[in-house]
Amino acid sequence: MLYAYCNGVYSSRRIAKASRERVDFMSIVGLDAPDFRTISDPQAPSEIARQSIAQVLKLCAQAELVKLGHVALDGTKIKANVSKHK
Repeated sequence: MLYAYCNGVYSSRRIAKASRERVDFMSIVGLDAPDFRTISDPQAPSEIARQSIAQVLKLCAQAELVKLGHVALDGTKIKANVSKHK
């Protein structure tokens, strides 16, 4: 998911599709593409996932690519009254 988010792929269905069709995603998932329901499952991440994310963040911090802090994803949908012709 971290790689997908960095590449602008946010939808679980698109991540699953990319895992089947794109070579860069295939190399990460090891040709074992997850179902979109597995990706969007709200359960807590496994211990392996936590360790992997921690390692990636530590490497990024050492390379001064990021500053560590809080990250939040907001899925708020707001109904808009906008016409594409205006």
